[in-house]
Amino acid sequence: MQAVDIREILHEYVDSSDEKLLKLMLALAKEYNEEDEIDAAEIRLLDERRQSRLNGESTLHTWNEVKKAITNKNSR
Repeated sequence: MQAVDIREILHEYVDSSDEKLLKLMLALAKEYNEEDEIDAAEIRLLDERRQSRLNGESTLHTWNEVKKAITNKNSR
């Protein structure tokens, strides 16, 4: 399917959509068009977290460990 075909289909959706779908489509379009830049503060934070991990000051957990901890916490 080419871009022109996709546009045509999307226009049909927009023309017949309710407000909820229109808001979702608008939010998606805005998010897609925003620049994905990381600022200097975010880079510093990532570097600090990486260094903490390399120094053994922080730990990693598997998905199963995290899921178990969450499940146990919610069952109290």
